[in-house]
Amino acid sequence: MSTRAWLAAIVATPLLLTACTQQDRLQESPGEQAETPAAPRLDPDALAGFDARLDALAASGDRSGFVAILADDTEILHVSEAGYADIETGRPMDADTVVRIASMTKPVTAVAIMMLVEDGAISLEDPVSDYIPAFAETEVATSLQVDGTYEIPTEPLARPITIEDLLTHTSGIGYVFDYETNLGALYIDQDIYAMEGSLAERIEALAGLPLYFQPGERWFYSYANDVLGRVVEVASGQRLEAFMDANIFTPLGMDDTSFFLNEEIEPRLATLYTHGDDGSLTALSVEQDLIRNAEVEAGGAGLFSTANDYIRFGQMLAGGGALGDVRLLEADTVATMVTPHVQGERMPDGMSAINLGYGYGFGVYVADAPEGVPGHAGDFGWGGYFDTDFFVSPSTNLVGLILAQEQPGPTTGETTGARGIFRALAFEALPERGDG
Repeated sequence: MSTRAWLAAIVATPLLLTACTQQDRLQESPGEQAETPAAPRLDPDALAGFDARLDALAASGDRSGFVAILADDTEILHVSEAGYADIETGRPMDADTVVRIASMTKPVTAVAIMMLVEDGAISLEDPVSDYIPAFAETEVATSLQVDGTYEIPTEPLARPITIEDLLTHTSGIGYVFDYETNLGALYIDQDIYAMEGSLAERIEALAGLPLYFQPGERWFYSYANDVLGRVVEVASGQRLEAFMDANIFTPLGMDDTSFFLNEEIEPRLATLYTHGDDGSLTALSVEQDLIRNAEVEAGGAGLFSTANDYIRFGQMLAGGGALGDVRLLEADTVATMVTPHVQGERMPDGMSAINLGYGYGFGVYVADAPEGVPGHAGDFGWGGYFDTDFFVSPSTNLVGLILAQEQPGPTTGETTGARGIFRALAFEALPERGDG
Protein backbone atom coordinates (compact mmCIF):
# COMPACT_ATOMS: atom_id res chain seq x y z
CA MET A 1 0.00 0.00 0.00
CA SER A 2 1.35 3.46 -0.91
CA THR A 3 2.88 5.61 1.80
CA ARG A 4 0.67 8.39 0.51
CA ALA A 5 -2.51 6.63 1.58
CA TRP A 6 -2.77 8.64 4.82
CA LEU A 7 -3.29 11.85 2.87
CA ALA A 8 -6.60 13.69 2.56
CA ALA A 9 -8.37 16.85 1.09
CA ILE A 10 -9.88 20.40 1.67
CA VAL A 11 -12.82 22.99 1.20
CA ALA A 12 -13.61 26.60 2.35
CA THR A 13 -16.23 29.00 3.84
CA PRO A 14 -16.37 32.84 3.81
CA LEU A 15 -18.00 33.42 7.20
CA LEU A 16 -16.32 35.01 10.20
CA LEU A 17 -16.82 33.61 13.69
CA THR A 18 -16.00 35.97 16.55
CA ALA A 19 -13.74 34.83 19.35
CA CYS A 20 -16.28 35.84 21.99
CA THR A 21 -18.84 33.39 20.58
CA GLN A 22 -16.38 30.54 21.04
CA GLN A 23 -15.48 31.71 24.54
CA ASP A 24 -19.14 31.91 25.53
CA ARG A 25 -19.59 28.28 24.54
CA LEU A 26 -16.63 27.12 26.60
CA GLN A 27 -18.07 28.80 29.69
CA GLU A 28 -21.58 27.43 29.29
CA SER A 29 -22.83 25.03 31.91
CA PRO A 30 -23.03 21.41 30.77
CA GLY A 31 -26.81 21.43 30.91
CA GLU A 32 -28.93 18.31 31.00
CA GLN A 33 -27.55 15.13 29.52
CA ALA A 34 -29.00 11.75 28.86
CA GLU A 35 -28.34 9.43 31.76
CA THR A 36 -25.34 7.18 31.10
CA PRO A 37 -24.69 3.72 32.50
CA ALA A 38 -22.66 3.41 35.68
CA ALA A 39 -18.88 3.04 35.42
CA PRO A 40 -18.20 -0.36 33.86
CA ARG A 41 -16.81 -3.18 36.00
CA LEU A 42 -13.68 -4.51 34.33
CA ASP A 43 -12.60 -8.11 34.88
CA PRO A 44 -9.06 -8.19 36.36
CA ASP A 45 -8.30 -11.54 34.72
CA ALA A 46 -9.39 -10.20 31.32
CA LEU A 47 -7.26 -7.09 31.81
CA ALA A 48 -4.26 -9.25 32.66
CA GLY A 49 -4.90 -11.17 29.44
CA PHE A 50 -5.16 -7.87 27.57
CA ASP A 51 -1.76 -6.76 28.88
CA ALA A 52 -0.17 -10.13 28.18
CA ARG A 53 -1.44 -10.12 24.60
CA LEU A 54 0.08 -6.70 23.88
CA ASP A 55 3.36 -7.70 25.55
CA ALA A 56 3.53 -10.85 23.43
CA LEU A 57 2.81 -9.03 20.17
CA ALA A 58 5.47 -6.41 20.89
CA ALA A 59 7.99 -9.08 21.91
CA SER A 60 7.34 -11.01 18.68
CA GLY A 61 7.95 -7.94 16.51
CA ASP A 62 4.35 -7.75 15.31
CA ARG A 63 4.55 -4.06 16.22
CA SER A 64 7.29 -2.07 17.93
CA GLY A 65 4.96 -1.15 20.77
CA PHE A 66 1.42 -0.44 21.91
CA VAL A 67 -0.38 1.81 24.35
CA ALA A 68 -4.06 1.30 25.17
CA ILE A 69 -6.46 3.04 27.54
CA LEU A 70 -9.91 1.95 28.74
CA ALA A 71 -12.10 4.56 30.41
CA ASP A 72 -15.66 5.62 31.04
CA ASP A 73 -17.01 9.13 30.42
CA THR A 74 -15.17 10.55 33.46
CA GLU A 75 -12.41 8.22 34.67
CA ILE A 76 -9.45 6.25 33.35
CA LEU A 77 -10.03 2.59 34.18
CA HIS A 78 -6.98 0.84 32.78
CA VAL A 79 -3.75 1.69 30.96
CA SER A 80 -1.72 -0.91 29.09
CA GLU A 81 1.76 -0.17 27.74
CA ALA A 82 3.96 -2.62 25.84
CA GLY A 83 7.13 -2.54 23.77
CA TYR A 84 8.97 0.46 22.48
CA ALA A 85 8.39 3.87 20.96
CA ASP A 86 11.91 3.49 19.59
CA ILE A 87 13.55 0.07 19.57
CA GLU A 88 17.09 1.28 18.91
CA THR A 89 17.22 3.57 21.94
CA GLY A 90 15.01 1.40 24.14
CA ARG A 91 12.55 4.26 24.70
CA PRO A 92 9.32 2.63 25.98
CA MET A 93 5.88 3.14 24.47
CA ASP A 94 3.67 4.87 27.03
CA ALA A 95 0.58 7.03 27.36
CA ASP A 96 2.61 10.22 26.74
CA THR A 97 4.31 8.94 23.59
CA VAL A 98 3.48 11.18 20.63
CA VAL A 99 2.10 9.29 17.62
CA ARG A 100 0.71 9.99 14.17
CA ILE A 101 -3.04 9.38 14.51
CA ALA A 102 -3.77 9.74 10.77
CA SER A 103 -7.52 9.27 10.12
CA MET A 104 -8.37 9.60 13.80
CA THR A 105 -8.00 13.28 12.84
CA LYS A 106 -11.30 13.02 10.94
CA PRO A 107 -13.59 12.93 14.03
CA VAL A 108 -11.76 15.97 15.47
CA THR A 109 -12.37 17.94 12.27
CA ALA A 110 -16.02 16.86 12.31
CA VAL A 111 -16.36 18.21 15.86
CA ALA A 112 -14.84 21.52 14.75
CA ILE A 113 -17.37 21.74 11.91
CA MET A 114 -20.29 21.02 14.24
CA MET A 115 -19.11 23.73 16.64
CA LEU A 116 -19.40 26.18 13.75
CA VAL A 117 -22.81 24.77 12.83
CA GLU A 118 -24.01 25.35 16.40
CA ASP A 119 -22.78 28.93 16.19
CA GLY A 120 -24.61 29.53 12.91
CA ALA A 121 -21.40 30.18 10.99
CA ILE A 122 -22.19 27.40 8.50
CA SER A 123 -25.11 25.13 7.70
CA LEU A 124 -25.11 21.44 6.86
CA GLU A 125 -27.14 22.21 3.74
CA ASP A 126 -24.70 24.82 2.43
CA PRO A 127 -23.19 24.03 -0.97
CA VAL A 128 -19.43 23.74 -0.81
CA SER A 129 -19.31 26.04 -3.84
CA ASP A 130 -20.64 28.86 -1.64
CA TYR A 131 -17.25 28.75 0.06
CA ILE A 132 -14.95 27.44 -2.66
CA PRO A 133 -16.24 28.68 -6.01
CA ALA A 134 -14.13 26.12 -7.90
CA PHE A 135 -16.47 23.38 -6.69
CA ALA A 136 -19.28 24.93 -8.75
CA GLU A 137 -17.40 23.74 -11.84
CA THR A 138 -16.70 20.20 -10.58
CA GLU A 139 -17.84 17.46 -12.96
CA VAL A 140 -18.92 13.87 -12.27
CA ALA A 141 -17.23 10.92 -13.99
CA THR A 142 -19.54 8.78 -16.11
CA SER A 143 -16.79 6.17 -16.39
CA LEU A 144 -13.78 5.55 -14.16
CA GLN A 145 -11.67 4.78 -17.25
CA VAL A 146 -10.45 7.13 -19.95
CA ASP A 147 -12.24 7.42 -23.28
CA GLY A 148 -10.82 7.49 -26.80
CA THR A 149 -9.30 10.92 -26.21
CA TYR A 150 -7.64 9.71 -23.02
CA GLU A 151 -9.92 11.88 -20.92
CA ILE A 152 -12.25 10.80 -18.10
CA PRO A 153 -15.79 11.27 -19.54
CA THR A 154 -17.92 13.47 -17.28
CA GLU A 155 -21.34 15.03 -16.78
CA PRO A 156 -22.47 18.09 -14.78
CA LEU A 157 -23.46 17.92 -11.12
CA ALA A 158 -27.10 16.97 -10.57
CA ARG A 159 -26.96 19.04 -7.40
CA PRO A 160 -24.19 20.80 -5.45
CA ILE A 161 -21.98 19.01 -2.94
CA THR A 162 -23.07 20.04 0.58
CA ILE A 163 -21.28 20.22 3.91
CA GLU A 164 -23.32 17.21 5.04
CA ASP A 165 -22.11 15.24 2.01
CA LEU A 166 -18.55 15.88 3.17
CA LEU A 167 -19.31 14.85 6.77
CA THR A 168 -20.80 11.55 5.59
CA HIS A 169 -18.27 10.73 2.84
CA THR A 170 -21.05 10.79 0.26
CA SER A 171 -19.70 13.73 -1.77
CA GLY A 172 -18.20 11.66 -4.60
CA ILE A 173 -14.71 13.08 -3.98
CA GLY A 174 -11.95 10.49 -4.28
CA TYR A 175 -8.83 9.59 -2.28
CA VAL A 176 -5.51 7.80 -2.81
CA PHE A 177 -6.68 4.22 -2.19
CA ASP A 178 -7.91 3.43 -5.73
CA TYR A 179 -5.15 1.62 -7.60
CA GLU A 180 -7.44 -0.01 -10.15
CA THR A 181 -8.98 2.77 -12.26
CA ASN A 182 -7.81 5.66 -14.38
CA LEU A 183 -9.71 8.06 -12.15
CA GLY A 184 -7.90 6.64 -9.13
CA ALA A 185 -4.59 7.15 -10.93
CA LEU A 186 -5.57 10.77 -11.54
CA TYR A 187 -6.20 11.33 -7.81
CA ILE A 188 -2.85 9.72 -6.97
CA ASP A 189 -1.06 11.81 -9.58
CA GLN A 190 -2.72 14.98 -8.25
CA ASP A 191 -1.89 14.15 -4.62
CA ILE A 192 -2.63 17.43 -2.86
CA TYR A 193 0.03 16.80 -0.22
CA ALA A 194 2.77 16.19 -2.77
CA MET A 195 2.12 19.50 -4.52
CA GLU A 196 3.33 22.88 -3.37
CA GLY A 197 1.20 25.82 -2.33
CA SER A 198 -1.18 26.88 0.39
CA LEU A 199 -4.02 24.74 1.65
CA ALA A 200 -6.45 26.89 -0.32
CA GLU A 201 -4.48 26.37 -3.52
CA ARG A 202 -4.29 22.62 -3.02
CA ILE A 203 -8.03 22.35 -2.42
CA GLU A 204 -8.80 24.40 -5.47
CA ALA A 205 -6.75 21.89 -7.47
CA LEU A 206 -8.75 19.07 -5.87
CA ALA A 207 -11.98 20.71 -7.01
CA GLY A 208 -10.78 20.32 -10.59
CA LEU A 209 -10.83 16.50 -10.40
CA PRO A 210 -13.97 14.57 -11.42
CA LEU A 211 -16.19 13.05 -8.74
CA TYR A 212 -16.69 9.29 -8.62
CA PHE A 213 -20.50 9.65 -8.54
CA GLN A 214 -23.26 12.20 -8.05
CA PRO A 215 -23.33 13.65 -4.51
CA GLY A 216 -25.35 11.63 -2.01
CA GLU A 217 -25.44 8.38 -3.98
CA ARG A 218 -23.22 6.28 -1.72
CA TRP A 219 -20.41 6.17 0.82
CA PHE A 220 -16.85 6.43 -0.51
CA TYR A 221 -13.82 7.09 1.69
CA SER A 222 -12.36 10.39 0.59
CA TYR A 223 -10.51 13.65 1.08
CA ALA A 224 -13.75 15.10 2.49
CA ASN A 225 -12.48 15.85 6.00
CA ASP A 226 -9.52 17.74 4.63
CA VAL A 227 -11.97 19.79 2.63
CA LEU A 228 -13.86 20.35 5.88
CA GLY A 229 -10.63 21.50 7.50
CA ARG A 230 -10.48 24.30 4.98
CA VAL A 231 -14.13 25.10 5.71
CA VAL A 232 -13.15 25.60 9.35
CA GLU A 233 -10.38 27.97 8.34
CA VAL A 234 -12.55 30.23 6.22
CA ALA A 235 -15.55 30.15 8.58
CA SER A 236 -13.46 31.01 11.64
CA GLY A 237 -10.90 33.30 10.06
CA GLN A 238 -8.16 31.16 11.63
CA ARG A 239 -5.82 28.46 10.47
CA LEU A 240 -7.14 25.02 11.34
CA GLU A 241 -4.36 24.46 13.91
CA ALA A 242 -5.21 27.71 15.71
CA PHE A 243 -8.95 27.03 15.72
CA MET A 244 -8.59 23.51 17.09
CA ASP A 245 -6.03 24.55 19.68
CA ALA A 246 -8.21 27.37 21.01
CA ASN A 247 -11.54 25.55 20.90
CA ILE A 248 -10.79 21.85 21.35
CA PHE A 249 -7.25 21.02 22.48
CA THR A 250 -6.67 23.69 25.14
CA PRO A 251 -10.15 23.42 26.71
CA LEU A 252 -9.85 19.61 26.93
CA GLY A 253 -6.26 19.69 28.19
CA MET A 254 -4.92 18.04 25.02
CA ASP A 255 -1.60 19.86 25.30
CA ASP A 256 0.37 17.39 23.17
CA THR A 257 -1.96 17.37 20.16
CA SER A 258 -0.97 19.35 17.08
CA PHE A 259 -0.61 19.25 13.30
CA PHE A 260 3.04 20.24 13.63
CA LEU A 261 5.91 19.02 15.77
CA ASN A 262 7.51 21.43 18.22
CA GLU A 263 10.31 21.25 20.76
CA GLU A 264 7.88 20.02 23.43
CA ILE A 265 6.50 17.01 21.59
CA GLU A 266 9.11 16.06 18.99
CA PRO A 267 11.45 14.31 21.49
CA ARG A 268 8.53 12.02 22.46
CA LEU A 269 7.53 11.14 18.88
CA ALA A 270 7.39 7.40 18.26
CA THR A 271 9.51 6.04 15.45
CA LEU A 272 7.45 4.89 12.47
CA TYR A 273 8.06 1.26 11.50
CA THR A 274 6.99 -1.05 8.69
CA HIS A 275 7.33 -4.74 7.75
CA GLY A 276 9.26 -5.25 4.54
CA ASP A 277 9.49 -8.07 2.02
CA ASP A 278 11.56 -10.22 4.37
CA GLY A 279 9.07 -9.83 7.21
CA SER A 280 11.39 -7.83 9.43
CA LEU A 281 10.34 -4.75 11.41
CA THR A 282 12.17 -1.77 9.93
CA ALA A 283 12.26 1.88 10.94
CA LEU A 284 11.40 4.42 8.25
CA SER A 285 13.77 7.30 7.67
CA VAL A 286 12.78 10.87 8.42
CA GLU A 287 12.56 11.46 4.66
CA GLN A 288 10.11 8.58 4.26
CA ASP A 289 7.94 9.84 7.13
CA LEU A 290 5.62 12.00 5.01
CA ILE A 291 3.27 13.15 7.72
CA ARG A 292 6.21 14.37 9.80
CA ASN A 293 7.23 16.65 6.95
CA ALA A 294 3.78 18.01 6.05
CA GLU A 295 3.59 21.76 5.52
CA VAL A 296 -0.18 22.24 5.79
CA GLU A 297 -2.90 21.04 8.15
CA ALA A 298 -4.49 17.84 6.88
CA GLY A 299 -7.95 17.83 8.43
CA GLY A 300 -8.43 14.18 7.51
CA ALA A 301 -5.07 12.71 8.47
CA GLY A 302 -2.52 15.12 9.90
CA LEU A 303 -2.64 15.21 13.70
CA PHE A 304 -0.02 14.10 16.19
CA SER A 305 -1.41 13.15 19.61
CA THR A 306 -0.92 10.92 22.66
CA ALA A 307 -3.08 8.31 24.35
CA ASN A 308 -3.50 10.59 27.37
CA ASP A 309 -4.71 13.39 25.11
CA TYR A 310 -7.00 11.52 22.74
CA ILE A 311 -8.80 9.57 25.45
CA ARG A 312 -10.04 12.95 26.71
CA PHE A 313 -11.53 13.63 23.29
CA GLY A 314 -13.29 10.25 23.45
CA GLN A 315 -14.55 10.92 26.97
CA MET A 316 -15.96 14.27 25.83
CA LEU A 317 -17.97 12.46 23.17
CA ALA A 318 -19.10 9.85 25.71
CA GLY A 319 -20.22 12.71 27.94
CA GLY A 320 -22.48 14.14 25.26
CA GLY A 321 -20.09 16.92 24.29
CA ALA A 322 -18.78 17.73 27.77
CA LEU A 323 -15.82 16.64 29.90
CA GLY A 324 -15.92 17.93 33.45
CA ASP A 325 -16.76 21.63 33.38
CA VAL A 326 -15.85 22.05 29.70
CA ARG A 327 -18.56 21.75 27.09
CA LEU A 328 -17.65 21.75 23.40
CA LEU A 329 -20.97 20.65 21.87
CA GLU A 330 -24.57 20.27 22.95
CA ALA A 331 -25.69 16.72 23.67
CA ASP A 332 -28.21 16.86 20.82
CA THR A 333 -25.43 17.76 18.39
CA VAL A 334 -23.31 14.79 19.47
CA ALA A 335 -26.37 12.54 19.16
CA THR A 336 -26.82 13.77 15.59
CA MET A 337 -23.15 13.12 14.80
CA VAL A 338 -23.33 9.51 15.99
CA THR A 339 -26.58 8.73 14.20
CA PRO A 340 -25.88 6.42 11.23
CA HIS A 341 -26.93 8.76 8.42
CA VAL A 342 -25.49 6.34 5.84
CA GLN A 343 -26.32 2.64 6.04
CA GLY A 344 -27.57 -0.32 4.08
CA GLU A 345 -27.09 -0.29 0.33
CA ARG A 346 -25.23 3.03 0.39
CA MET A 347 -22.42 1.48 2.47
CA PRO A 348 -19.68 -0.80 1.07
CA ASP A 349 -20.63 -4.48 1.32
CA GLY A 350 -17.97 -5.29 3.90
CA MET A 351 -19.16 -2.57 6.27
CA SER A 352 -22.87 -3.19 5.73
CA ALA A 353 -22.33 -6.92 6.40
CA ILE A 354 -21.21 -6.18 9.97
CA ASN A 355 -24.01 -3.61 10.52
CA LEU A 356 -21.62 -0.66 10.34
CA GLY A 357 -23.03 2.63 9.06
CA TYR A 358 -21.58 6.13 9.11
CA GLY A 359 -22.50 9.32 10.94
CA TYR A 360 -20.70 12.66 10.85
CA GLY A 361 -17.05 11.66 11.17
CA PHE A 362 -17.60 8.26 12.80
CA GLY A 363 -18.38 4.70 11.88
CA VAL A 364 -21.53 3.76 13.84
CA TYR A 365 -23.00 0.31 14.46
CA VAL A 366 -26.61 0.30 13.29
CA ALA A 367 -27.24 -2.91 15.26
CA ASP A 368 -25.13 -5.38 17.22
CA ALA A 369 -22.36 -6.74 15.04
CA PRO A 370 -22.59 -10.36 13.91
CA GLU A 371 -21.15 -13.08 16.12
CA GLY A 372 -17.37 -12.90 16.23
CA VAL A 373 -17.24 -9.18 15.45
CA PRO A 374 -16.84 -6.82 18.44
CA GLY A 375 -19.51 -4.13 18.26
CA HIS A 376 -22.78 -3.18 19.96
CA ALA A 377 -25.62 -1.13 18.51
CA GLY A 378 -24.70 2.54 18.86
CA ASP A 379 -20.96 2.01 19.27
CA PHE A 380 -19.00 4.60 17.29
CA GLY A 381 -15.40 5.50 16.55
CA TRP A 382 -12.72 5.34 13.88
CA GLY A 383 -9.17 4.13 13.25
CA GLY A 384 -6.04 5.43 11.58
CA TYR A 385 -3.66 4.32 8.83
CA PHE A 386 -0.71 3.78 11.17
CA ASP A 387 -2.63 1.15 13.20
CA THR A 388 -4.57 3.23 15.71
CA ASP A 389 -8.18 2.89 16.83
CA PHE A 390 -10.71 4.37 19.24
CA PHE A 391 -14.33 3.72 20.14
CA VAL A 392 -17.12 4.92 22.39
CA SER A 393 -19.73 2.37 23.49
CA PRO A 394 -22.77 4.19 24.92
CA SER A 395 -24.56 1.01 26.03
CA THR A 396 -21.62 -0.05 28.21
CA ASN A 397 -20.16 3.41 28.99
CA LEU A 398 -16.79 2.13 27.81
CA VAL A 399 -14.36 4.39 25.95
CA GLY A 400 -11.17 2.93 24.55
CA LEU A 401 -8.22 3.62 22.33
CA ILE A 402 -5.10 1.83 21.19
CA LEU A 403 -2.09 3.31 19.42
CA ALA A 404 0.74 1.64 17.51
CA GLN A 405 3.01 3.07 14.79
CA GLU A 406 3.11 0.80 11.76
CA GLN A 407 3.04 1.98 8.17
CA PRO A 408 1.46 -0.86 6.17
CA GLY A 409 4.08 -2.83 4.27
CA PRO A 410 4.24 -6.02 2.20
CA THR A 411 4.23 -8.29 5.29
CA THR A 412 2.36 -6.16 7.83
CA GLY A 413 0.02 -8.33 9.89
CA GLU A 414 -3.53 -6.96 9.75
CA THR A 415 -5.22 -9.41 12.12
CA THR A 416 -2.72 -9.29 14.99
CA GLY A 417 -1.88 -5.59 15.23
CA ALA A 418 -3.66 -2.93 17.26
CA ARG A 419 -6.86 -2.69 15.21
CA GLY A 420 -6.98 -6.43 14.67
CA ILE A 421 -7.27 -7.31 18.35
CA PHE A 422 -8.25 -4.25 20.33
CA ARG A 423 -12.02 -4.07 20.46
CA ALA A 424 -12.43 -7.79 21.14
CA LEU A 425 -9.98 -7.59 24.05
CA ALA A 426 -11.65 -4.45 25.38
CA PHE A 427 -15.16 -5.93 25.40
CA GLU A 428 -13.90 -9.15 26.97
CA ALA A 429 -13.04 -7.06 30.04
CA LEU A 430 -16.79 -6.38 30.49
CA PRO A 431 -18.21 -9.50 32.19
CA GLU A 432 -21.81 -8.53 31.44
CA ARG A 433 -21.17 -7.90 27.73
CA GLY A 434 -18.08 -10.00 27.11
CA ASP A 435 -19.15 -11.07 23.66
CA GLY A 436 -15.78 -10.25 21.95
